[in-house]
Amino acid sequence: MAQQRTTSSAPGSRPGQGGSQRDARGGAGGQYGRNQQNRRDPLKKKPDPLKVRDITYLDYRDTRLLERFLNDRGKLLPNRITGVSAGGQRKVETAVKHARHLALLPFVAEGMK
Repeated sequence: MAQQRTTSSAPGSRPGQGGSQRDARGGAGGQYGRNQQNRRDPLKKKPDPLKVRDITYLDYRDTRLLERFLNDRGKLLPNRITGVSAGGQRKVETAVKHARHLALLPFVAEGMK
């Protein structure tokens, strides 16, 4: 004869939860936990820094502006980090290449040599 297992859980709770009020992800209402920290709204895009400043032509001699698109090692940052559109990213790349060719920007950062 099979015996039925009885648990004393709160009404409306799921079996196996032990009567806790947590949701399936393990968080209490979704406001705590490591998955909920520092999450961006996926529908909100970063503003394009070139369109915000109304820049249509990227001058290769403007090293101050071009350095914003380089990391500390001298590499180009991807447009998902900077927020530049695809066409703007191509303009940034060519302007940085011209500036590097004329030795206005370094190929490698100073500490990496």
